[in-house]
Amino acid sequence: MTVQVNQLQERLRGNGDGSGPGHMVEVPGELLGDGEGFRPVFADGVLRAVWEKGNADALAFTGSARTALADAAVPVEVVFEHDGGGAVTGARLSVELPAPGTPGEVLGRGLGIDVPCLPRTAVVSRVVWRQSGGTTVVTGEGEHGRIAVVCRPDTGRLLIASGGAWHTLCTDQDLTAEQVAALLDAADVTVRAASARSADGLAAGAWLVLPDAGAQGGSVLVPVRPDRARRETDPSRRDGLGRPMPVARTGAEPSGARRVGIRRVPHAVATDDGYVVLAPGALAGRGSRAGFMLGGLSAEVALRGFLDFGDLADGKSKSITYDKAPLYISGGLTLRKANPPYTLAVGGVLLVDTGALTGTAIAAAYIPGAEARPSFFAFGALSAEKGIGPPPFQVRGIAAGMGWRSNLRLPDGAHNVPDFPFIKALDDPRTIGARPDGSADALAVLDTLIGGHAPWVTPARGSDDPLWIVAGLAFTVAERLDGRAMLVLQTGADLTLGLLGVAGMSFPKEVGRRKYAHVEIGLEALLKPKAGELSLSAALTPNSFVLDPNCKLRGGVAFKTWFGSNPNQGDFVVTAGGYHHNYRRPAHYPNVPRLGFDWDLSGTVTVSGSAYLAFTPAAVMAGGALEVRFHSGAVRAWLTAKVDALIRWKPFYFDVGMRVSVGVQARVKVLFVKITITVEVGVSLNVWGPPTGGRAKIHLWFISFTVHFGKDPEPDDNALGWADFRTMLPPPETAVRVLPGAGLLADRPQAPDGETRGSDDEQAWQVSSAGFTFSTDSAVPVTELYLTRTGGSPAETGSTLNIRPMKKTGLTSTQRISLARESGQVDLAAWDRARTTASVPQALWGTGAGDALPAPGEQVIPRQLTGATLSSPGPDYGNDTGYITEEAFAFDPMPREGVQPLDPSAGPAGPAPQRPGGVIGTIARTVAAQEQTRDRAELVQALAGFGLNLGQVDGDLSAHKMAAETAFTADPMLIPA
Repeated sequence: MTVQVNQLQERLRGNGDGSGPGHMVEVPGELLGDGEGFRPVFADGVLRAVWEKGNADALAFTGSARTALADAAVPVEVVFEHDGGGAVTGARLSVELPAPGTPGEVLGRGLGIDVPCLPRTAVVSRVVWRQSGGTTVVTGEGEHGRIAVVCRPDTGRLLIASGGAWHTLCTDQDLTAEQVAALLDAADVTVRAASARSADGLAAGAWLVLPDAGAQGGSVLVPVRPDRARRETDPSRRDGLGRPMPVARTGAEPSGARRVGIRRVPHAVATDDGYVVLAPGALAGRGSRAGFMLGGLSAEVALRGFLDFGDLADGKSKSITYDKAPLYISGGLTLRKANPPYTLAVGGVLLVDTGALTGTAIAAAYIPGAEARPSFFAFGALSAEKGIGPPPFQVRGIAAGMGWRSNLRLPDGAHNVPDFPFIKALDDPRTIGARPDGSADALAVLDTLIGGHAPWVTPARGSDDPLWIVAGLAFTVAERLDGRAMLVLQTGADLTLGLLGVAGMSFPKEVGRRKYAHVEIGLEALLKPKAGELSLSAALTPNSFVLDPNCKLRGGVAFKTWFGSNPNQGDFVVTAGGYHHNYRRPAHYPNVPRLGFDWDLSGTVTVSGSAYLAFTPAAVMAGGALEVRFHSGAVRAWLTAKVDALIRWKPFYFDVGMRVSVGVQARVKVLFVKITITVEVGVSLNVWGPPTGGRAKIHLWFISFTVHFGKDPEPDDNALGWADFRTMLPPPETAVRVLPGAGLLADRPQAPDGETRGSDDEQAWQVSSAGFTFSTDSAVPVTELYLTRTGGSPAETGSTLNIRPMKKTGLTSTQRISLARESGQVDLAAWDRARTTASVPQALWGTGAGDALPAPGEQVIPRQLTGATLSSPGPDYGNDTGYITEEAFAFDPMPREGVQPLDPSAGPAGPAPQRPGGVIGTIARTVAAQEQTRDRAELVQALAGFGLNLGQVDGDLSAHKMAAETAFTADPMLIPA
């Protein structure tokens, strides 16, 4: 039935003239003809609104109404359409909803479509309902999405939802391609879902549209997982916790309704701002070209869900650029050949500039050949020129990165830290990802990070799966100190924990003023627990100066020590500015530049100074130099002064050398001959002691002579006595240590009342009966180690003992280990034993002259016996189970509702188990039979050949034969193999 215009006008006027506010207007939906009525705005399809203002003759008014979309009354606007004659042909209803709006799926459900939950951002705040010619269209708009629902009696129903980067279609029946096209045209909305039109039509259900993901650039439809239905329970059937159990299934499931417990087909699940595609690898069977989806919101830029780079050639890049103020995005993807066993390296870079923040993200993946595995790394950085935070501490940039199955090369020394690409990216992310014009060059980034003879990132080889993580900050402290710091963690065989940084300060800092000083220091701290290395270093960068930009500062300091299983265990070095010029630096010692300055005063006069100090287990070295040079035309002049010192401590001995030289050189022309005239006066002084003595050498340009003074060196007369040498050893409580290990239950025994008593060296350890380990350690190398209090023969022997400061050699040191328990002494000969060795300082336990510089590799004496590690024999376990606690029988209740790994409505998969009978008899007859025993033995032998030790599995199983008849309460259920 279609209402006439005059009839509708009467309904709009109510009891009045249709111009005053306050009266109720009621219009049933069937008056508009075939269609859905005013659903879903009004649940029963009847328009009920309070007239506020309008014109009944014009069939239009505004007012308020209580709708199915909001709890309170909302503003509405209604306009009816007619054919120019006497019949009403359609209507348009607009509704403004209060915040936060209503979920978009409500519009579809109100029109009879079973719509699953859409992303939470699909909330609409304005709804427009219109009907014309039997076709109903409901559209909803919100801040992040748009919904359109169209219903045609002769075609069907279709919901189209769009959230920028995602598009969803939902229908309650199978639609042909023509029907889909007709419904999309009737909806009159511009969405990417239009690309879903295909010759196959659209099956009933909800579908996520992946544009451009098909084999020929078409769309791929992924089913959206429906809302999980509440389980139907049977109160008469209850589980062990008394909860109602699900209704038992009877009969066969409808065709096509059966599902496996764990979904293995691709399906989409709605999230807060988009969709996640589960099991995306199965999309390959649908003609897609990738197995991942880029989700999320984009109000202005529609992201491509899937990308295909199959036509990318080696060494070439594909670039992307987006430039719309204030946002600028530039990036690219590069494919290049890699060194075997890797076939390809795929890398990309993305540069983002918003004006306030500038950032770069880079990533690369190695595609392996037959003998390797994939490798991947990624890094990103953001910077803000003005800084973020209060003036005392402002953050200028942040960065983070990680790599899997790849290794990160760290800078070799603090002086190389400023060149570390990830440190540079903290101040300016473009340094590792942009050309001078600001565009991204993916190939250049790959060449910087994974190319060249010393790449920063390399794929890991072998079976190890190392992981590295970096995270850093660029900051300003008190508007004066600028710093960059980065934490580094690298796992795998080369386990490393590091802190890298650069800090600098200028005075004054204001732009435009002359600077009188700028100091910039690179810092590096590395700990390698597996390699047994700890190093700390700092170095001035070439940007440092004082007083004048031409007065350059240089130099560095370093500390490094070795421990654990490192071959150089016990060795250490502390140096500021390097080493003595006659000292041959060991390869494992850090190479540190001289501390000093170089000042070019006027182009003709240069002044340079340097100094160093080094402290090793064998010696102390110190020295310095000052040099002034003048050069103008044919005239040169110079002044040099140097000092070098070698110092040995306890017994104290020094050897210091100094040299001063002054000279001038000129080139003059006499007639037709050029003559060079050089005049130089120099003095060198060498002083040693005690006893103090020395010699001085005077050098003139025409004669040299030497003057001796004091006593000659007498190194053999300054040996220490035992009392003096003993002060060089650790305190008695740490000189010899007994260290409990695995199996220690408490280091203090308890009284019967449970209180812990005080502890001293005489109190006993409480140890586990399952096994115990302890070790001994001595600061003095051990020559003989005994496992008895008195007598006996040594269980371990070491080198003879030398004491260099005392000038003693060939001595013997003894260590005795004994262990007692309440029942008496323990025989340690039956315990497992491993000798403990360490590298000891050459300066204490070596031989040789005290005034000689140690050669490389002779700083420490390696592999000296210092103790032993002893482990008790394994326990003799009985056959009973022992005490079983109440917790062993406890259980954790599972909630009735929640996310479970299996679908509660899924049916059983695979062959059904059966109980054929006679199984127990078969077990008893065959478990210990001769044929089965032989087969088990052959299987164990075959597996042992592959390195798999199964233990004792081929023993006597006759007890199992007898137990089989009583151990089972019923025949086991079997399924076909």
